[in-house]
This record gives sequence, C-alpha cells and structure tokens, in this order.
Amino acid sequence: MYQDTEGKKWWKGNLHTHTTLSDGRKTPAEAAARYREEGYDFLALTDHWHFAPGGEAEGMLLLSGCEYDAGEAGLAENGIYHIVSIGAEQAPALAKAPGLTAQQVLDAIHAAGGFAILAHPAWSLNRPDEILKLRGIDASEIYNTMSGTPWNGRRADSGIILDTVAANGLPLPLIASDDAHSYTGEDCRSFVYVQADALSRDAILSALREGRFYASQGPRMAVSFDGERMCVSCTPARMVVFYSNLVWSSKRVVQGEGLTAAEYHVQPGERFVRAEVIDAEGRIAWSNPFPVWRA
Repeated sequence: MYQDTEGKKWWKGNLHTHTTLSDGRKTPAEAAARYREEGYDFLALTDHWHFAPGGEAEGMLLLSGCEYDAGEAGLAENGIYHIVSIGAEQAPALAKAPGLTAQQVLDAIHAAGGFAILAHPAWSLNRPDEILKLRGIDASEIYNTMSGTPWNGRRADSGIILDTVAANGLPLPLIASDDAHSYTGEDCRSFVYVQADALSRDAILSALREGRFYASQGPRMAVSFDGERMCVSCTPARMVVFYSNLVWSSKRVVQGEGLTAAEYHVQPGERFVRAEVIDAEGRIAWSNPFPVWRA
C-alpha cells in the first residue's frame, strides 16, 4: 500500500492467478505466500472452472475468483472468451458445456455479485466488433504477462484491440494481470493499484466498480482530465504516451530523463484518451480511458 499526496490509500493486487486446483504449478497456499512475500495487499485465485471463496491469508486479502471460458477451444475464428469473476458472493451458476456464450457467463457472474473481467483479448484473438456486442464487461486486461514470451507468443498487450473498442463507444476500464501458471518469472509482474479507504472485499470491489484503480508493472501515476486536457504526474519515467482514436496526433509522446509530469490537449475528433507511463526499465503503467464528450 502507498499513500498519494492527498493521503489516499492505494492497495496493490493481482486479479488473475492459477494454482494446482487447475493448471498452475503452485498450491493455493504457495501462490498466496509468493504474492504476500512480494508486498501484495490482495490476491484472487482464479483457477479454471474452480470457484475459490474469498478470505484472508496471513494478512493478505483474498478475493473470491474463478476463470470461465466460452467458445470452441482452440478455434478463435468462432469466438473464444475467457472471463474472470472477482469477488462473487457465491459460485456463479455456470456449467462448462457446448453452446455456452460469453454473455451467459457475464450475466451469471453479475447475478452472483461478482466483477467480470475480459481476460487477454489479444491472446484470445477477440474481435472488437464481437466485444462490442457484449453487455456487462466491467473491465478488460490490457496486459496479461503469461500471454507474452517466453511463455506464449507476443500477445501480452491488448491495447490495439481495446483502443478500437473504445473508438467505437466502449472505453473499458483497464487491468494488468500475471495470469501466473508456471511461476517461472511471469508471477508478481503486472498488477493493479486500487484506491480504497480500507483493505476489505467491499471496499476493493466498490473501488473497482467506480473505476478507482489503474494497471501497472511498477510506475505510479495520478491522472486528471477536465474534458480538454489530460494531466499526468508519475514516478520518474522516460516516456508518457497518450492514446486516442486518432491515428495521428501531435505531441502524444512526451520524453525526458526522470520525467514526472506530462499533459495532453484533446484534438478535434477524439472520442477518448488514455495514458501510458514507461519507466527507465521499460515497465508500464496504464490509465483507464476517459471518454471525450462534446455538445
């Protein structure tokens, strides 16, 4: 946990993790110990089709979790969706079966009181036009460590897909997760900072639902947007990049050694804007996208 300049508390957590209860290589206790030792405040164990209830692990908050999938395995052209349930009060009423749809998964997670995250859309080759048909996606992973090399191909970053979705009217909040399976370096790398007064299920879930979080691999950031100008303050970085629906915009990249602030003025035609902070080690922090409203 860290406190910002206003005294607000930001808790560090990972919302996508696997154990020996599905296809992970650490037991639930070992996985929790690994993240606790690295200074995480909360964790969700999200094994495939195995609902893990919430609780506490030696001072670290455990949120209930599970990863569900819909679609024909291995056939991305027909639509494969992996959706992570976080914080549900009980196991969503779901059974793995042919014909199960992503919308049914989302609806069941919400009926159980959970927060629904679209997992690794780039790895799953999810098409923006199909994502736009879904209702009730609470957030999406913009970065999934396990979906990158050397554990997979280079599909860790889903920015292009999610920017296309945002450009078409659906600016989804953004999560970074490890999706740890092998625990050979992909663990404890990508996470979320959540702003909440207390470290509890209700406080963290409320913050997630209200968008009081950002994704990171280490850099810290504070972002404000007044409809015309986006301002970023951050821990020392080498670059801040502003993304939008425009394929070209001047001054969207700000560079400098030890950079701690940057700003961007909205250009005509922009429908959303978001920021990425990149530090000297190449670690990234991602803001949520802000919609641009004009009369």
